[in-house]
Amino acid sequence: MDWYCAVWNSDKVSNEMGAQFLYEKICEGESPLVEDIDRIDEFYDELILKNQKINASKGKGFVVIGCDSDNAEIFYELVQVLAKKHGLSFYEPQNMTYVF
Repeated sequence: MDWYCAVWNSDKVSNEMGAQFLYEKICEGESPLVEDIDRIDEFYDELILKNQKINASKGKGFVVIGCDSDNAEIFYELVQVLAKKHGLSFYEPQNMTYVF
């Protein structure tokens, strides 16, 4: 089983339902409600630097991250810490956890 989460830059999403909507749109190839800023690139670069085995796809204003369930707890904490450091929102769809 795989684990996924996303990090994005948006001031238009303020709750779990909005985050789920945005996450689904991003997975469908759309990126409404997000803005591309340098913090996304900085977050992505630092994430890859900390763990090159992570599966991360960067788009305009967001990063979708995935890993196998064995590493989920490690990445869950790492991604949240880095998102907060870079002033980005974090969403984990398995538990509908949204931190903005």
